[in-house]
Amino acid sequence: MSSFVLLAATVLTACAPTVAPPPPVSQPAPAPAPAPVVQAPSTPVEPIDTDIKVGLLLPLSGPQATLGRSMLQAAEMGLFDVGGDNFKLVPRDSATSGGPAAAARDALADKVDIMLGPLFGAELKQAAIPAMAARVPMVSFSNDNSQAQPGVYVLGVTPESQISRVVAYAASQQVKRFAIMTPNSPFGRIVLSAYQEAVVKVGGTISQVVFYDPKSPDLTLPVREIADAYKRSGFDALMIPEGGQKLRAFAAMLPAFEIPTGLVRLLGTSQWQDPATAAEGALVGGWFAAPAPERWQSFAQRYTALYGTQPDPRAGIVYDAVTLAVALAQSKEGGDFSPTRMTDPSGFAGVTGVFRLNADGKTERGLAVMEVAPGTFTVKDPAPGSFAAMIN
Repeated sequence: MSSFVLLAATVLTACAPTVAPPPPVSQPAPAPAPAPVVQAPSTPVEPIDTDIKVGLLLPLSGPQATLGRSMLQAAEMGLFDVGGDNFKLVPRDSATSGGPAAAARDALADKVDIMLGPLFGAELKQAAIPAMAARVPMVSFSNDNSQAQPGVYVLGVTPESQISRVVAYAASQQVKRFAIMTPNSPFGRIVLSAYQEAVVKVGGTISQVVFYDPKSPDLTLPVREIADAYKRSGFDALMIPEGGQKLRAFAAMLPAFEIPTGLVRLLGTSQWQDPATAAEGALVGGWFAAPAPERWQSFAQRYTALYGTQPDPRAGIVYDAVTLAVALAQSKEGGDFSPTRMTDPSGFAGVTGVFRLNADGKTERGLAVMEVAPGTFTVKDPAPGSFAAMIN
């Protein structure tokens, strides 16, 4: 049985991270844990005397139904791994005609102790209203920090956490001058804001910001603009918060415009963790932050053995949310879902690595820094095993 780890004291745990199935990962020898953690024994947890009900808001119908079912299976897997007979999932369809708010009200009518989900930021905005009115904490699977607030937690791996991690690591490797090409979109502006904040924090400077139209098929203009900036004043690193074919097209054009990718460090987000990314030579040597990959294979293998299909990349978030709820339920008779307990500064560790919920609803994470290598990804800087290890 896997275990979910509460780094502070009594614990339950799991086993693996949350990124799309990557190509094989080369890793350095594992570093010793910075501090011992207490793990639950590999035997069933002691049953609790009072039923604990956990609301689960997922898109179980409509265009996202396949995704919703995948995430429901991950929740069931988490319950099977660490839950007891007194722990009840109460799934509700966030895509119902009444919308996520109606789904939340329906779950609340069942007297749930905590609400998990929904998946998307727009859904969270609606579902949080009845949950807050009922004073029931909500742990969403969204990565939209704009929806975080006290009692409404954003558990997804946010762009902000990824960018902060990779910029901090780059600065530790003597990268001082940063540039960025980012889409002219809400996502692109979130990335830029996070990038600017992270660069200032490490004492670096931003040499150039280039926006591009995310709907335009012509990528030449932004690449030419960033190349002109490089020729004028130079920079040490270039952030490209893209994925898929567009990322590969951008990268392939850089050498043609005389940006030496062997000298300029390319930076990205976990969108890069795609097998096709590792096949693009211009991206080799690039860095991005993501949950520790060594856990993914075990989680994916067990999920596939149970359900006959690969898990969606977000399944790890759902698994961690369920095992977190079980850990909180085991805290005392009837569970302890108080803000003090949920925001324990020691945090938790699960499928997606170490994380802790903050009072403002945002989540801090311990991420790994990955490097693109020919046909694979390597762990450039391992994810911390505890928050104590993140204090310099």
